[in-house]
Amino acid sequence: MRHLLPLIATLALLGGCAGTATYRDGAAQPKPLARTAPATYERPCADLPAEQWTARECDRRSILAMAGEFRVRFAFDETAALDAGYEPHAAQRSGGTELVEVIADTGDFISLQHILVMGDEHVVVKHWRQDWRWQPAEVLRYRGHGRFETVSVPAENARGAWSQTVYEVDDAPRYAGIGRWSHADGVDAWESDRSWRPLPRREYTKRTDYHALEVVNRHTLTPAGWVHEQDNTKLALGADGSARALARERGINHYTRIDDYDFDAGREYWKRTSAFWSEVRAEWQRVLAAHPVVTIRPEPNGEPRIERIFELAERVRDGGTVGTDEIRTLIEGHVDAGA
Repeated sequence: MRHLLPLIATLALLGGCAGTATYRDGAAQPKPLARTAPATYERPCADLPAEQWTARECDRRSILAMAGEFRVRFAFDETAALDAGYEPHAAQRSGGTELVEVIADTGDFISLQHILVMGDEHVVVKHWRQDWRWQPAEVLRYRGHGRFETVSVPAENARGAWSQTVYEVDDAPRYAGIGRWSHADGVDAWESDRSWRPLPRREYTKRTDYHALEVVNRHTLTPAGWVHEQDNTKLALGADGSARALARERGINHYTRIDDYDFDAGREYWKRTSAFWSEVRAEWQRVLAAHPVVTIRPEPNGEPRIERIFELAERVRDGGTVGTDEIRTLIEGHVDAGA
């Protein structure tokens, strides 16, 4: 378990809190959340004509443009207290350096793997993954308390749309949404429908007063890189299936391209472990394909399960082997089918 517990802790600290601040006349004002844009910028699909048939290719190029080397800044602010007596929590600020690799591209399907590489020691942590599918026939929906359901997508909703499915650091499902890319006004952006997701890792071990986020996501390319914006509502879920909104939150995550940091350690880690993680993905997909409703225990970002899978990944990274049966037994041990 060399370095394992510190790595798991690092994932949680990526959502670390910063104290609130007040500003008086003449005092320093807060910096804008937006990042300065470079003076030159070539959009991924600027050379394509604007006819409707080119939209899919513009979409594809926009998704692929989110790959690369980045300095990431995460900002989360509760903007409205919605429940009587609710006291807003402190703003959260964190960041890191992150490699985003294209690990699959079959035309109508693109998979982007995020890998954190941090500090002077170039510590590597496999991070989240985002899968994009053109005109999806089905989509995964989170229902609360670790429960997921695969639902069909009506043809009219799928037409011209992409689903984005996001996975945890151990490739357990986290959330999914459907939306269409827009390429109007010189801006390439995708916005999801409204969907639920589990508690974020930055609050999973700190908050017990709410159980799910209701979210609209927006991914927007910028001259500096890209930005992921989240319109979050924090929901307390009742045993009877009811939901009560506690607070509204705004999340703004900036991915700024950089060329002054060495990400070779991340690429080497992925070279050594990619076959292992491919088997992990296949096992999760096998479970989800076999069961339209599953409950994952602990909830999708539960550390005991993640620690165990990371242990297996470390074994492979260090030259050992892990059998498919071992991966399957581990995943099945944390899934209740049909629950």
